[in-house]
Amino acid sequence: MSWLKRLWQGRKVSITQEAREVELPGVGRVQVARRVDCLGAVCPRPQLLTMQMVEELAEGDVFELLSDNPTSVETIPSLAMVLCSTHLATVRDEQGWRIYIRKGL
Repeated sequence: MSWLKRLWQGRKVSITQEAREVELPGVGRVQVARRVDCLGAVCPRPQLLTMQMVEELAEGDVFELLSDNPTSVETIPSLAMVLCSTHLATVRDEQGWRIYIRKGL
């Protein structure tokens, strides 16, 4: 099996509908519309899924992106700006990072 197949094997990304509130530091309570679980995924997958969510969601909706890839975590806030969206917060937890993006500025 090639190294590339081994890299992607078992790395499934899930997108789920969410209807829950979260408390974000410096922002307050926000309603999360979707959750994108990219744990175990490497670049550019989290970035591509961020672009997909911004395209699919309604103006003002918030989604949560879970990632354990430091490079992805560093690039998502600037990608949100390019997509005319707002990076609300990045929160570190035991699994990795939770990145919150609101569609629109």
